[in-house]
Amino acid sequence: MSARNEASIEEAGPVCVTGLVRLELPGGEVREMTEAALCRCGQSADKPFCDGSHAAAGFDDPGLIEGGGLVAGPDDAGAGAEEAGGAVTIVCAADGPLLVRGPLAVIAADGQASQGRKGALCRCGASSTKPFCDGAHRRIEFKTG
Repeated sequence: MSARNEASIEEAGPVCVTGLVRLELPGGEVREMTEAALCRCGQSADKPFCDGSHAAAGFDDPGLIEGGGLVAGPDDAGAGAEEAGGAVTIVCAADGPLLVRGPLAVIAADGQASQGRKGALCRCGASSTKPFCDGAHRRIEFKTG
Protein backbone atom coordinates (compact mmCIF):
# COMPACT_ATOMS: atom_id res chain seq x y z
CA MET A 1 0.00 0.00 0.00
CA SER A 2 1.20 3.49 -0.81
CA ALA A 3 2.00 5.96 1.98
CA ARG A 4 -0.56 8.32 0.47
CA ASN A 5 -4.17 7.95 -0.59
CA GLU A 6 -4.37 7.19 -4.31
CA ALA A 7 -7.14 6.69 -6.84
CA SER A 8 -5.73 4.87 -9.88
CA ILE A 9 -7.86 5.23 -12.99
CA GLU A 10 -7.90 1.97 -14.93
CA GLU A 11 -8.24 2.14 -18.71
CA ALA A 12 -11.83 1.08 -19.54
CA GLY A 13 -12.26 -0.01 -15.93
CA PRO A 14 -12.79 1.06 -12.34
CA VAL A 15 -11.09 3.56 -10.10
CA CYS A 16 -8.91 1.63 -7.64
CA VAL A 17 -8.56 3.49 -4.35
CA THR A 18 -5.83 2.67 -1.83
CA GLY A 19 -4.77 4.27 1.43
CA LEU A 20 -6.77 5.31 4.45
CA VAL A 21 -10.26 5.37 2.94
CA ARG A 22 -13.53 6.14 4.67
CA LEU A 23 -16.40 5.33 2.31
CA GLU A 24 -19.81 6.81 3.18
CA LEU A 25 -22.55 4.76 1.52
CA PRO A 26 -26.14 5.83 0.96
CA GLY A 27 -28.26 5.15 4.01
CA GLY A 28 -25.52 6.20 6.40
CA GLU A 29 -23.33 3.09 6.39
CA VAL A 30 -19.63 3.90 6.72
CA ARG A 31 -16.85 1.52 5.73
CA GLU A 32 -13.22 2.09 6.58
CA MET A 33 -10.87 0.27 4.22
CA THR A 34 -7.42 0.33 2.70
CA GLU A 35 -8.46 -0.58 -0.86
CA ALA A 36 -11.52 -0.67 -3.05
CA ALA A 37 -12.41 -0.91 -6.74
CA LEU A 38 -15.15 1.64 -7.40
CA CYS A 39 -17.40 1.64 -10.47
CA ARG A 40 -16.96 4.51 -12.92
CA CYS A 41 -19.00 3.14 -15.84
CA GLY A 42 -22.36 3.39 -14.07
CA GLN A 43 -23.34 -0.21 -14.87
CA SER A 44 -22.34 -2.14 -11.72
CA ALA A 45 -25.11 -3.97 -9.89
CA ASP A 46 -23.05 -3.51 -6.71
CA LYS A 47 -22.64 0.31 -6.78
CA PRO A 48 -20.43 1.97 -5.65
CA PHE A 49 -18.20 -1.08 -6.09
CA CYS A 50 -17.07 -2.46 -9.44
CA ASP A 51 -18.50 -5.85 -10.37
CA GLY A 52 -16.87 -6.09 -13.82
CA SER A 53 -19.94 -4.84 -15.72
CA HIS A 54 -17.77 -2.34 -17.62
CA ALA A 55 -16.57 -5.14 -19.93
CA ALA A 56 -20.06 -6.31 -20.93
CA ALA A 57 -21.29 -2.70 -21.21
CA GLY A 58 -18.48 -1.81 -23.61
CA PHE A 59 -17.22 1.00 -21.39
CA ASP A 60 -14.42 2.57 -23.41
CA ASP A 61 -12.43 5.23 -21.63
CA PRO A 62 -8.63 5.63 -21.82
CA GLY A 63 -8.35 6.43 -18.11
CA LEU A 64 -6.76 9.82 -18.69
CA ILE A 65 -7.27 13.11 -16.88
CA GLU A 66 -9.12 15.14 -19.51
CA GLY A 67 -10.40 18.05 -17.49
CA GLY A 68 -11.37 19.11 -14.04
CA GLY A 69 -9.40 17.96 -11.05
CA LEU A 70 -9.19 18.01 -7.31
CA VAL A 71 -8.67 21.28 -5.50
CA ALA A 72 -6.97 22.28 -2.29
CA GLY A 73 -9.51 22.56 0.46
CA PRO A 74 -10.05 22.23 4.17
CA ASP A 75 -9.27 18.94 5.84
CA ASP A 76 -12.72 17.39 5.80
CA ALA A 77 -11.35 13.95 6.71
CA GLY A 78 -11.09 14.76 10.42
CA ALA A 79 -9.25 16.86 12.93
CA GLY A 80 -5.55 16.23 13.39
CA ALA A 81 -4.81 14.88 9.91
CA GLU A 82 -1.52 16.14 8.49
CA GLU A 83 -1.44 18.18 5.26
CA ALA A 84 -0.12 15.30 3.14
CA GLY A 85 -1.63 12.47 5.16
CA GLY A 86 -4.69 11.31 6.98
CA ALA A 87 -7.81 9.62 5.77
CA VAL A 88 -9.76 10.52 2.68
CA THR A 89 -13.54 10.42 2.94
CA ILE A 90 -15.43 9.44 -0.19
CA VAL A 91 -19.14 10.18 -0.04
CA CYS A 92 -21.38 8.27 -2.46
CA ALA A 93 -23.87 10.97 -3.42
CA ALA A 94 -27.33 9.60 -4.17
CA ASP A 95 -27.73 9.44 -7.96
CA GLY A 96 -24.51 11.44 -8.27
CA PRO A 97 -20.73 11.41 -8.06
CA LEU A 98 -18.18 10.22 -5.52
CA LEU A 99 -17.43 13.30 -3.41
CA VAL A 100 -13.82 13.47 -2.23
CA ARG A 101 -13.04 15.10 1.11
CA GLY A 102 -9.44 14.80 2.28
CA PRO A 103 -6.02 14.11 0.77
CA LEU A 104 -6.09 12.14 -2.49
CA ALA A 105 -3.87 11.76 -5.54
CA VAL A 106 -5.78 10.74 -8.68
CA ILE A 107 -3.39 8.87 -10.98
CA ALA A 108 -4.37 8.48 -14.65
CA ALA A 109 -3.48 5.42 -16.74
CA ASP A 110 -0.63 7.44 -18.32
CA GLY A 111 0.78 8.47 -14.94
CA GLN A 112 -0.54 12.05 -14.96
CA ALA A 113 -1.74 13.07 -11.50
CA SER A 114 -4.15 15.48 -9.87
CA GLN A 115 -3.72 16.00 -6.15
CA GLY A 116 -6.02 17.82 -3.81
CA ARG A 117 -8.39 17.59 -0.91
CA LYS A 118 -11.79 18.20 -2.48
CA GLY A 119 -13.61 17.27 -5.68
CA ALA A 120 -16.02 14.90 -7.37
CA LEU A 121 -15.28 11.71 -9.30
CA CYS A 122 -17.68 10.58 -12.02
CA ARG A 123 -19.44 7.28 -11.47
CA CYS A 124 -22.14 7.48 -14.15
CA GLY A 125 -19.71 7.05 -17.06
CA ALA A 126 -21.04 10.04 -19.00
CA SER A 127 -18.83 12.91 -17.86
CA SER A 128 -16.87 14.75 -20.54
CA THR A 129 -14.17 15.46 -17.92
CA LYS A 130 -13.57 11.88 -16.72
CA PRO A 131 -12.49 10.81 -14.23
CA PHE A 132 -14.01 13.95 -12.71
CA CYS A 133 -17.70 14.81 -12.59
CA ASP A 134 -19.16 17.46 -14.90
CA GLY A 135 -22.80 17.04 -13.82
CA ALA A 136 -23.73 14.66 -16.66
CA HIS A 137 -25.42 12.33 -14.15
CA ARG A 138 -28.32 14.79 -14.00
CA ARG A 139 -28.69 14.93 -17.79
CA ILE A 140 -28.72 11.12 -18.18
CA GLU A 141 -30.87 10.65 -15.04
CA PHE A 142 -28.28 8.34 -13.45
CA LYS A 143 -29.62 6.16 -10.65
CA THR A 144 -27.43 4.57 -8.01
CA GLY A 145 -30.02 2.23 -6.61
